[in-house]
Amino acid sequence: MAIPIQDLPRLSRLTKDYLTGTPRIEEYFSGDFRDPAAFKLQAQRVKSRSLPRQTLVSVLRQQNQAYGCGPRTLEHIEYLGREETCAVVTGQQAGLFAGPLYTIYKALTAIRLAEHLNRTHGEGFVPVFWSASDDHDRAEIDHIQLLDRSNEIQIVRYPTPQPKRNLPASDITLTREIEACFERLEEYTHESEFKPDILAHLREAYKPGRSFAESFAVWMTHLFKSYGLIIIDPSHPELKALGKAVFFHEVADRSPSTQKALETSHRLSADNYSQQVRLREGILNLFLADPERRAILFDGDAFRIKGTKTNFTRDELLALIDRNPQLFSPNVLLRPIFQDALLPTVAYIAGPGEIAYFAQTKGIYGSFGLPMPIIYPRKSATIVERKIDRLLKAYDLTVRDVWHVSSDLIAEITARHIPQSLDKLLSETAGRFSADLEALKQEVTAFDPALERTVDITVGKIDQHFKILEKKIQQAAKKQNAIVTQQLHKILNGLYPHKHLQERRLNIVPFLLKYGPAFLDTLYRGLDSEGFDHEIITL
Repeated sequence: MAIPIQDLPRLSRLTKDYLTGTPRIEEYFSGDFRDPAAFKLQAQRVKSRSLPRQTLVSVLRQQNQAYGCGPRTLEHIEYLGREETCAVVTGQQAGLFAGPLYTIYKALTAIRLAEHLNRTHGEGFVPVFWSASDDHDRAEIDHIQLLDRSNEIQIVRYPTPQPKRNLPASDITLTREIEACFERLEEYTHESEFKPDILAHLREAYKPGRSFAESFAVWMTHLFKSYGLIIIDPSHPELKALGKAVFFHEVADRSPSTQKALETSHRLSADNYSQQVRLREGILNLFLADPERRAILFDGDAFRIKGTKTNFTRDELLALIDRNPQLFSPNVLLRPIFQDALLPTVAYIAGPGEIAYFAQTKGIYGSFGLPMPIIYPRKSATIVERKIDRLLKAYDLTVRDVWHVSSDLIAEITARHIPQSLDKLLSETAGRFSADLEALKQEVTAFDPALERTVDITVGKIDQHFKILEKKIQQAAKKQNAIVTQQLHKILNGLYPHKHLQERRLNIVPFLLKYGPAFLDTLYRGLDSEGFDHEIITL
């Protein structure tokens, strides 16, 4: 079962137009992700580039072996050393326990697209996951959300130290406090035959002494070991050295990325599209991390590190890039440029928000002399467990109904299952009883006045029993209402937690604990490799 992707809630107009193939959006992208010929053309462009493939292979081999990769990943890394090999790339921040489900869907989409291109275009496509280890937004990466044993939404958060310091994920070292996260997982999740083994692997990945970024990479490698997914951590000094020409160009030409993105943003506004990335002049799309990650402001040839008194001339900053490129990292607009300067990227797997900001990057790619990859929509899905599926059927609801829930859904469903007509009937019956009994009393007393007291006693008993019946119906309705409310609450928490898509909130670990390692294979099979609709995966 699937739902048209454009029906997803909270989609921007730009993303919706891209997904549905609206012609006027085409100018902002490079190649139609639905057109097989576009991938062939993009592959030719990528293969014509001169890339530092052997150095890249050496670093990737070192990184992935350290993460515990399998032979298929090593094979894919060796393929990258060949000029005919292209990469299907995706990426995400290094979130706790792999972050939200959409991180998993990104990786699976890259894997499936690479497999599809190998079948249709010949061998030469490998899946690569770019771990955004330079990112310093710890509020995004330090927690997961899950459903506890009562189907309530819970947050498991790692208390990252020194909250005021903008350290990248690669520089945040886990302490013993990570054990509190495992204790919460133990407490919130159901027991199963798979739980001890899954938690053991998770503990091995997220252990004290490892950085957030390394732990993420080890866990992702464990999950996708049999799929051959290549993990790349761009914070590696050799990778920074390979891509430092991008940093040079950004500084030497005073942020050509901002200039090109602003030009595109004006066109987007004229087409009534909102901008995903807000821009302003006088700031590079490049950070200096020494050790905190700080923005770099400029005015002519004068450069200043935001929040400090540190200043550089243009030549001094360029010299620092040349000596220590590992101190620099790109922001959201320059990151894909740095990424694709290193990799033979034929397609990038992007979520809805990323699609919107990639619309601002086509001119940037041109300015840096790089071909923009095909932006391929990440697979999207909602997992429906058996107990939730039964409730949906009981209340005649669909997943789409749950997304577009009104604030009074519970009242609407309750009214549907506890008819208001019952209350109306009780009221009308009480009125008729009163009128009929009064008429009966008049007839009886007219026939024999001595029976008036007997009639009054009988009417009183009838009224008393009717009120008892009415009270019991009200109690039953209240109980039924509580049951309906509780069950609808379970549906909402499971499928639309806090009014967000399930994939944006819930984490994969509880599903693995319940269904075992084979759950990942279930997701792999459930995500249609050629379709673009939102999949409903019923377990």
